[in-house]
Parts: sequence; C-alpha cells; structure tokens
Amino acid sequence: MATTLTRGKYVLTRADPGGQSVVLTDGAVAQTDGEIVVAGDYADLRARFPDAEVVGNGRQFLMPGLVNAHHHGRGLSGLLLGQPDGGLETWINHSWGRRPVEPYAMMALTLMNLIRSGVTTVMFNQSAAVRGMVWDEAQANLRAFRDAGVRVAFSLAFKNQCYLIYGDDEDVLRRMPSDLADSLRGMIQGATIPTEDYLSMTADLIREYPADATDMVRVLYSPQSYHWADEETLGRMAELARRADVGIHTHAVESFYQRLYAERLHGQTPIRRLYEIGFLGPKVSLAHGVWLTRDDIALLAETGVSVSHNPSSNLRLRSGVAPVLEMHRQNVRVAIGTDSTSINDDDDLFQEMALAVRLHRPPGLAEPHLTSHQALHMATLGGAYETTFGEGLIGSLEPGKRADMLLLDWDRISSPYVAENLDVLDVLVARARAADVETVIVGGKTILDNREFRTIPTEDVLRAVREELSTPEPEELTRRRSLASSLEPYLRDYYADWAAPADPMYHYQSLT
Repeated sequence: MATTLTRGKYVLTRADPGGQSVVLTDGAVAQTDGEIVVAGDYADLRARFPDAEVVGNGRQFLMPGLVNAHHHGRGLSGLLLGQPDGGLETWINHSWGRRPVEPYAMMALTLMNLIRSGVTTVMFNQSAAVRGMVWDEAQANLRAFRDAGVRVAFSLAFKNQCYLIYGDDEDVLRRMPSDLADSLRGMIQGATIPTEDYLSMTADLIREYPADATDMVRVLYSPQSYHWADEETLGRMAELARRADVGIHTHAVESFYQRLYAERLHGQTPIRRLYEIGFLGPKVSLAHGVWLTRDDIALLAETGVSVSHNPSSNLRLRSGVAPVLEMHRQNVRVAIGTDSTSINDDDDLFQEMALAVRLHRPPGLAEPHLTSHQALHMATLGGAYETTFGEGLIGSLEPGKRADMLLLDWDRISSPYVAENLDVLDVLVARARAADVETVIVGGKTILDNREFRTIPTEDVLRAVREELSTPEPEELTRRRSLASSLEPYLRDYYADWAAPADPMYHYQSLT
C-alpha cells in the first residue's frame, strides 16, 4: 500500500464554527489508498514515512476539499444561455428559453468550474427536464461525475403542482387570451413527470448506487419544494426515504411568496407544514431558507435538518438574505452552495464564503456576525452533513476520513505582506479565490495538478460545447422565450397584493 504525504505551510485539519479550528504550521497529511492515516508536523511524518511521495512545495495552504451544498449543474450560466436575471417567480419560467446543451458536455464543463474552485463533493439537484429525457440525462450527469472523480449527492427534482404560480395555475391561465393559455398548458404537459415514474426512477438509482457500496455517490429523493408537491406526495417520499435509509433534498422558503403560499392556504409556514406531516428529519436538507421564522429554525434544530445557504443566488434572484446568524444561534447545521447562480457565473465557492462573511455583518457594535471559522465549517463539515456523506467520511483532514483536500497558492494570497498577528483563516476567507487553487485531491487521487485537469479532457469538452452552440438557435427556443415573456405580466399581476412579511431578522437600514 503506497502512502503519500501532502504538505503545507499551513494545514487546516478541521474548521470549527466556535472559533477553535485546528491549523497546523509546516504540517502534512499522510494518506494510504485514499484514506487519511494521520495529520501532523511535516518533519515528523517525513521521518515516519521516508519513502512516501510528497505532494506540495511547503509554501501552500492545505485544507479539506470544499462541498458545494446546492447546485443544478450548468457550466454556462442561465444568463449566458438566454435566461435573464430577475425575481425568482418570473425568472424561473424564463428557463424555458435557456439554450440546451448535451448533458454530458455541460456537466463536464460544470465540473471544470467546480474543481477549479476546490470543490470535491457536490449536492447536485437535476432540474426537471423534458419528459422522457430525465433518465438519460441523469445517466449522463452521473457518468460525468464518475469520470471527473468528484463525489456527488445526486437527486432528481420533482414537482406535480404550481407549475406557473404558487396556487392553482388556472387562476392565472384564465386571465389571459385562450391561445396563450393553451400554449402554456402544453408547456406544462411536456415537462410533467408522472409521480410513479419519478419514484420508480429514483428507486432504480438508489439500487444502482447503494450507499454502502460506494463513497462517491449518494442518491436522494427531491420534491422540488413544499409548494411544488402536494402534501400526500411529500409524506410518501419521506416514508420511502426512511425505508431506503437515504436523504431528501428540497428547496424551502427561497422567496417570501413561497412562505405566503402556505400561510394563505393553511395558516402555517411551509416548515411548520413539513413538520406536521412528518417530513423533517436528520437526513433532510433544505436549500435557501431565506424567509424562515425563528419558530421554523427551532423546528429545524429539533429535527436535525441541514440548510444550504446560497448567498449569491439569493441576491441575484431578489430573494433576500437568509437568517444564517439565527440558524447558528439555534445550532442548525448550515452549509453553503452556489446554486449554479453565483455572483460572477463562475461557481467560485471561495468567493461565496467571502460574500457570506461580508453579508452577515448587521449594523451595531453589539450585533454578532458570521466568522471565517463558521464560513469554512459551512463549506466543509457543514456540507458533509448536508449531502448525507456525513462527518465520518469527508469534511476534515483527520484519521479515517477520505483524503479529499486541496492546495492553495498562499504566496499569492498573502502577497505582498500579511501581519503575523492575523488569524490565517481570516486572511484565507478574505483573499482566496478559485484562481488560487493549485491542486485538488479526491480519495487520494489528484484530479487537478498545478491547475491542470487530470481527469477531464479540457479541450475536448470545450470544443464539444463550442461546436454545439455555434449552430443556429432552434426555432422552438424563440417560441419558448416568447411564451415566458408573454406570461410575465400576468405573473406580476397575480402577485401584486402579496406583501412581504414584516418580521425581518436583519435590519440594515430604515427609511421612514
């Protein structure tokens, strides 16, 4: 069994949200066959393993691989493919006008972006596709993850209601001309996956990728959100997930409109409704959570639910700022993701951490703020919980864990000078970006070496995408874009009297 030493000027072995993170100076991590044996002083480990191959030059920053806890997998952003940014409720239907790309090539391009930013595990939620193509797309996506050597918590998104609005779609369809309404009904029908087909495909994937047989893939159930699946189906999925001992991943209160939907229908928040039907539990993860109440957060803490914070996406889609500080105060496990809608379209998880730290700094000297230690925990161990790979498998550089790690160019990060009194983790989160990632290792296997991909044929992928997109846009795409644009004013009218709840947890400014 061959042992490898990966060394660093600094080695973050474990990020602790309470500020007690473990950072070694002139340290190293020894791994054998993809499993970490020990982390410690480099000189001591070199003496202990004199024949081990050494990775790293001793001037870099070594840390656990990052976990992108919520992603939909688009190497080219929706914006670049024809979906303009906007508020979530109108933006989402403009996805009809997003130019399609062959799924394997698109997933490979996505993984290039993620690996470049130090991501070794992804919570990947495959968005609903054209009916009849879901299975083939899933197989292409999973093949791309396998070829790239990146871990994935994989799920197929499912919806069976509220395709156009949060409510009965006919309430908005009857407001418009019959020809437009008929066209939109056709769009809905073409994208609808029958419930039994969805459940069957997910069950087949769980059998194909059993959790006890692979450390690389976890398959989860994924109703797309509370409002997008009826309560009977949500309860059924929760029971199926428990029987199969797998996780559930779903969106939750991303916008205040989603919260108001449940409150208008049941007089309770979506989280309270999920709690009432027995949906919540320690293997459930929620994306966004922007409009949670304090009582909602208490329910998440009680049931052990994890939340993925997606700050860039929440800002771009005008959803708001999630109450992450209150989640931490109530001991909810929080992860971080880019949602394939990062601030610069690059899925840079280091930039996402920096944005989160700056975003959660409410005014007032007495107000708590998000720390670098918390952000790094969210991007490592928080994501390990959230993806259901678990703390025992990934998220830190400790004995028995999988050897998922990355080396950063500390010379550039600290150039031209960093005062010795600073916490190196504050410097790391403030200054590191994807461009600083030099080496990425998953399960002891190097997949990015000196910024060059070892597992992805970069030029072949780029050529395939360029060639596909160099052809004229399909006429059907123009029609779909026109439908989305024609629908938008009716959506705005439908939501015109849905006022935001007057209970924000952050107060950044007040205009009177």
